[in-house]
Amino acid sequence: MVSNIRSGQNNKDIKQNKFVVVVSVLVLIWIIGFASAKIIGVAFGEDLIADSLAIVQIHGPITIDSTNTLTFTAGSSSSILSNIEKAQKNKNIKAIILDINSPGGAVVASRELSKVIKDSEKPVVAWIREVGASGAYWIASSADRIVADHLSITGSIGVSASYLDYSGLLERYDISYQELTAGSRKELGNPLKDLTAQERLILQKKIDRIQEVFIQDVVENRGLNSQQVAKISTGEFYLGEEAFQLGLVDVFGGRKEALAEAQGLANLTKLDVIEYKEKRSILDFFTRTTAYYIGKGIASELGSNRVSSIAIKA
Repeated sequence: MVSNIRSGQNNKDIKQNKFVVVVSVLVLIWIIGFASAKIIGVAFGEDLIADSLAIVQIHGPITIDSTNTLTFTAGSSSSILSNIEKAQKNKNIKAIILDINSPGGAVVASRELSKVIKDSEKPVVAWIREVGASGAYWIASSADRIVADHLSITGSIGVSASYLDYSGLLERYDISYQELTAGSRKELGNPLKDLTAQERLILQKKIDRIQEVFIQDVVENRGLNSQQVAKISTGEFYLGEEAFQLGLVDVFGGRKEALAEAQGLANLTKLDVIEYKEKRSILDFFTRTTAYYIGKGIASELGSNRVSSIAIKA
């Protein structure tokens, strides 16, 4: 009897050990396969394609980094910058194409990308597909050429602010709000109380300053005259054909025309392309309808250590 029990236990231990071994082997194979794919991709992929063009995606709302739990890595400036850096370091890549389909995003992220593109030692072509508005146009304006469809949505070079005021809701349900702060403006932008005239003025000055910097960069990047500046300063969005008349777009077309522009700028006789794509996010479904976000691109919440409903959008 004891012998049978021991035999059964040994069989059980053997099965468990086999399971552990199988799982370990599978994990090891996966790790080796993943590492090999990375090595092969570098050794036999893009680094062996001589005199090529790189396409870098800028899709969806632009965020600072991939730590944003809503957008994951889609449109994160850190991910986009990483791809641009790879293209810059690859000696075989002679020009970069920005594949843009974005309503814009965070102020700092948009300007950060704009500066990197402006400082690029390699020619850069911005290809605006469905939407390249607000912060996304800020980025595109730094490129050497901008290609867009006649009906692409561009521009939206202005700033607005949205504010949700919950103070009336508190009053309706007889809920009082008590404020304890050190600093008279610490609660600036708190949605649980009305904006005072002074607070509204403070916010307006910040909005005006962001618009001023936005316009200055676009004017400098595009070499616009005073008449063009007066028109784009309204924050209006433009179709590609309107943007062309205002000096915001250089060439009509799509991928084919963008590739031709980049090929010409880089003086390439043949056309090989390396694509750096963003990881897709759960919000891609929503970014397909980016027309709803016209003029609502650059968003930066004011205030910290509390829930604030004021967001600056350029």
